[in-house]
Amino acid sequence: MTYIQILGLSMMLCLSLITSCTCNKEGIVYDRLTEHHEEMKDHYFKDYCNNLLNLDTEESEILSSFIGNHKEASLLAARKNEKYLVDILLEQDKMNNEDIKKYFNEQLIKYEAGTDERIVFERFLNVLDRPKHVKDLFEEYSIEEAKPYIVRQAQNFHFTVINESHYSGQNRAFTKELLKPLWDIGYRYLALETFSSGDTLLSDLKYPSRNKGYYLNESNMGNLVREALSIGYKLIQYDVPVNGHLELLERENLRDQAQAENIYNRTLKKDAVGKVLIHSGYDHQIEFSMNEIQEFMGKSLKKISKQDILTINQNVMMEKKAKENDYYDFAKQYIRTPSVFINKKSNECLVDPIKYVGGIDIQVYHPETRYIEGRPNWMLSNKKLYSLPKKVKEKYIDCLLSIRPEGEPYDSTPIDQFVIGDEKKIILSKGEYVISILDCNLVLKATIPTTVH
Repeated sequence: MTYIQILGLSMMLCLSLITSCTCNKEGIVYDRLTEHHEEMKDHYFKDYCNNLLNLDTEESEILSSFIGNHKEASLLAARKNEKYLVDILLEQDKMNNEDIKKYFNEQLIKYEAGTDERIVFERFLNVLDRPKHVKDLFEEYSIEEAKPYIVRQAQNFHFTVINESHYSGQNRAFTKELLKPLWDIGYRYLALETFSSGDTLLSDLKYPSRNKGYYLNESNMGNLVREALSIGYKLIQYDVPVNGHLELLERENLRDQAQAENIYNRTLKKDAVGKVLIHSGYDHQIEFSMNEIQEFMGKSLKKISKQDILTINQNVMMEKKAKENDYYDFAKQYIRTPSVFINKKSNECLVDPIKYVGGIDIQVYHPETRYIEGRPNWMLSNKKLYSLPKKVKEKYIDCLLSIRPEGEPYDSTPIDQFVIGDEKKIILSKGEYVISILDCNLVLKATIPTTVH
């Protein structure tokens, strides 16, 4: 029995109950909604409530995702970014295509075949030979569903690295969908950047905990960990803090190299058979660089493991609220599920120029999000929407609703979470749960044991 359940049961005799049992036609039962006034010591919801007037920060995007407002998180992320232009490489006001090709060919002959530098220049030249108009470019490619394509490619690698934007529950939900098919072809480790540096021993972890890492405050990250644990993955912590007194580039290089060493030492060095899925942030997975000064985790991992790795970008080709990549702006009309574009002649995956040059093998195009009853459609995989009792919505409007599996303590990551509003429904699959309701002052207002049939 969880802390919340014990607290609720102990107060049932002395506090009024809004309802003893609420059943509806959707196959869900809300049992014994119990009111109480227990104050929490610390919670990000208070930060979110106090931050509403200061939204132009990455922290605001992330806090919005934590409290389940993914639409706001996406809007905030788009608002502070410039439009992502694919023709920026050409610098057309300064150089023409032929001048650039000549320069790259001159650089190419300076490096031996197979070196990172030569591969980067070869990729630059490949990009410059693409059709100038996006419509003409996409006529050379066919669309495929991303998940089976990635799984087929991942069979040939020991390490597969996929990234995320830290505000994006959508990115985490897609990685979660990869876990079972990758397990079926030999993947046994899931390395997550989110885990705090002190939590290197995760073998006894039974549920995702908010105390284990900052981004584990978000429900889709928690569900990614839950799914991995249920399948049998061994979880790997690999991120490290770095000296804040160093220059930024030096600090980031040390961090990325340490990340790669931790992944190698905790997986391949001890187990040559079990394959590794790595879920990293932003560009840490990049496997090539234009110079010897900057070395990303992906590049370091290739050097340490002495083998190629599969790298997947999924945080560029997604909705950016009128600031989308030019490729995405054209292709989104054809996308119904997470997709990739494959060249009809060479069978190579289409990757936008900047990421292509930076060393990415696969780029996933995510469809635009549809919101159903205020909830994103990509959270509905194998789950359904259920209404809250009218009395709950009216009494606790603007409070944070969190849902956890029965038996998990309050520090576990919620399965679903959002600020209560008229239109929003909860997202659940069959099972036993406990709903908790928290206000902006961090007062735990109520708990509701809940059953989905």
